[in-house]
Amino acid sequence: METTLTIRLSAKQREALRRRACAQKRSESALVREMIDREMRRGFDFEQVRHLVGSVVSSPKHWAKDSWRKHIRQRNWR
Repeated sequence: METTLTIRLSAKQREALRRRACAQKRSESALVREMIDREMRRGFDFEQVRHLVGSVVSSPKHWAKDSWRKHIRQRNWR
C-alpha cells in the first residue's frame, strides 16, 4: 500500500533536490524514497556512543547555581 507524505523544504533544499534528481535522471520522489530507505537501513548503532553514557562533566561552580542540579549530583550513581 502506498501512502503520501507531505514535507516542507526550504527553497535551497528543494533546489538541491531538484538538481540531484535531474543529474541522476530520476524523479524527486524516487530520490527521496531512496534516501529514506538508506537512512532507515543505517539505523542507530548504540555501541558507537556507549562509552559516552554518564560522562557529562561540568565544573562544580555550575552545580552550585541550582538546587535541582545539586540534588541530581548527590543522587548520581557515579
